Amino acid sequence: MSEIITVGVAQIRYSSSPAVLRTILGSCVGICIYDKVKKIGGMAHVLLPVNQKGTLNPEKYADTAIPMLVKELIKEGAKKENLSAKITGGASMFKFGSNIALGQIGDRNIEQTKLELRKLDIAILVEDVGGNLGRVIDFYLEDGRMKVKAGGQEKIYYKV
Repeated sequence: MSEIITVGVAQIRYSSSPAVLRTILGSCVGICIYDKVKKIGGMAHVLLPVNQKGTLNPEKYADTAIPMLVKELIKEGAKKENLSAKITGGASMFKFGSNIALGQIGDRNIEQTKLELRKLDIAILVEDVGGNLGRVIDFYLEDGRMKVKAGGQEKIYYKV
């Protein structure tokens, strides 16, 4: 049985095969980054797109958590040129009426995530984003597959 590592809100976690990284997402975005050669991977669970105030928790924001995760994976032996990403989440979970900013937080998280991965020249191989359902994510470091459960449905993405 593989070790299951839970990734909480505003956290990054990383490990190597055969560990499984797991999180639950709503408007947050889960970023799974994997080195298919070394079988090392990590997940960032970002709550907000941009760290505007230099907060004490850089893992909370897409613009600081993603570069931090990549740096940690490289320290663990991953090679930058072997890294690829799968992203999921960013749902519109609630109706906020006149508060458009909160209603669009999922979309803004997705947009910032894609921007940060482009800056780092990391290809996004799979996107399971948007909609209005929360998701449970399992990221398998033995082969880089990602399982997404949402609304009673389960999808498995094998592309690495």
